[in-house]
Amino acid sequence: MDIDFTTDLRSGFDISLTSSPKGVSGNRALLNRFEITFLSKRREYNLGGSIIQDNYGGDAGKFIGTPRVLNDAQGISAAVSIALDQTVDSIKNDEPINIPDTERLDSAELSSLEIIDDVVTAIIKVNPVEVESYDVLQFNLPIIRSL
Repeated sequence: MDIDFTTDLRSGFDISLTSSPKGVSGNRALLNRFEITFLSKRREYNLGGSIIQDNYGGDAGKFIGTPRVLNDAQGISAAVSIALDQTVDSIKNDEPINIPDTERLDSAELSSLEIIDDVVTAIIKVNPVEVESYDVLQFNLPIIRSL
């Protein structure tokens, strides 16, 4: 079971526990896990002289955070798509075999990219193997542009 949290986009980007945090499961737990994985950095560790690769995560900041990408809408779209692919691969490769289908990831896609007054928001749709309701599972990713 996962903990329920909220994403606040009003004054930047903030993830926090809800006012009455409770365990979540099913599609909501998948969406929580997807958001965290999408924003997680892939890392390298030096362990006794050997480089160990930790390939878990979408590494979104690495792809989206460069000035060249941020000043080009097509570049942002391509960078989000690369991070989405890495996120999907990471989650699918790490899913336990006994996880319910409502928490199992099928795919994810960039639904739209909105640019309003130099504020860019990527709307990402997450598709579980089994849908619990007719609500669209998506999250809004704010992208800060440095102009």
